[in-house]
Amino acid sequence: MSINIREGDILVVDSKEYPIKSCGEYTEFGSTPTFRLMATKTASTKRTPAAVGALRGAPTEVLSDLAVTPLDPADQELRERTGVNSIHELLQTFAADSDGYVHLILEDLKT
Repeated sequence: MSINIREGDILVVDSKEYPIKSCGEYTEFGSTPTFRLMATKTASTKRTPAAVGALRGAPTEVLSDLAVTPLDPADQELRERTGVNSIHELLQTFAADSDGYVHLILEDLKT
């Protein structure tokens, strides 16, 4: 995957944190101008130190100023296809950098 995002990271949109439950490359946008019209939000990602080899500590920012689409509810078909089960609401968004696009499934913890 071209963007440094992985399952277990945290996506921060509008100061709210969403755990990333699933992520994968996405190739169906076709062109960057099309995506830019849809990507009206800016996000950042955090990763826990345990995910990078440390024993403990607060999550640290990995990416900033990431263009993303508005968060939408994930439908049942998407839940089944990705195999993500959660007692919380699942949301989806798409992110992009200069190398490509990523489809993200997020967990809304309603905190």
